[in-house]
Amino acid sequence: MEVKDLIARERRDFYSSLCLTGIIPFLVFVYLLIGKISSFEILKGDVLYIMLATILIFSLGIVVGRKMLWSLILKLLDDNKRIVNMQQELMEKNRLAAITETTLALGHEINNPLMAIRGNLELIDSEASGKPLPDNIKSRLETIKNYCERIGQVTDKMSSLSKPTLQTIHGATKMLDLDQSK
Repeated sequence: MEVKDLIARERRDFYSSLCLTGIIPFLVFVYLLIGKISSFEILKGDVLYIMLATILIFSLGIVVGRKMLWSLILKLLDDNKRIVNMQQELMEKNRLAAITETTLALGHEINNPLMAIRGNLELIDSEASGKPLPDNIKSRLETIKNYCERIGQVTDKMSSLSKPTLQTIHGATKMLDLDQSK
């Protein structure tokens, strides 16, 4: 059930209960009054009877109306709680969808330059395969390869996320926790 439908239903119930609490005693009063006037036998006792019956019916209408209004208020509060929960769930789903879309786009944007770096590393490695290189250059090339591999693993994990988990790092600032995410 959508929020608009809930609001329309509650508004309709509220107006109908208000109408019932005010109209029923009025209709009974009119019925008694017309019944006595149509017979032309209005005596002092009859008028007192009509007034007492009207007061009694109005009192009953107030009691019944209060009960109806309380039940309606409780129903409105319950529906309001459901609406708030639905809104929170929708916000959470939208937030997780935005995180997933962002991580996919970020992974794509990182993988493109990473492929160029890996390709150039392979070219350097193949050109230097027969030549002696200093140890510090071999070490730096190996470090670059290791970090490229690590970046590739992170982007692969980011692109396969289905349920991202966020970790609070400072105040309201949150960060994607790749180790806890699924």
